[in-house]
Amino acid sequence: MIYGDSLHIDAQVKQSNSSNIPCIVTTISDTIIKIECAAQLNPEMGLTLKIPSMNVLTASLLWKKHDEYGCQIDYTFHPAVIKNMMERLDRKRAVAHAY
Repeated sequence: MIYGDSLHIDAQVKQSNSSNIPCIVTTISDTIIKIECAAQLNPEMGLTLKIPSMNVLTASLLWKKHDEYGCQIDYTFHPAVIKNMMERLDRKRAVAHAY
């Protein structure tokens, strides 16, 4: 199930051979996260994702297209976790648009 599509969440990705790299989370489902990242990620290596207001996630790369990556997270999100994150993101957007 897709919980958020066409998102723009600033996050960080890290592989064991790198430091934290800025990325943008564009889609979140219960097992897949799609990110945009200008750096070249190694498909043979796992990765960690740091998304604001969430625990660090571990994932594997499934595919790459240009600067987009599909990442399969190592566990399934509970719908309440995603709902809570989306509500916080909506509040943050509302505050940003109020100015």
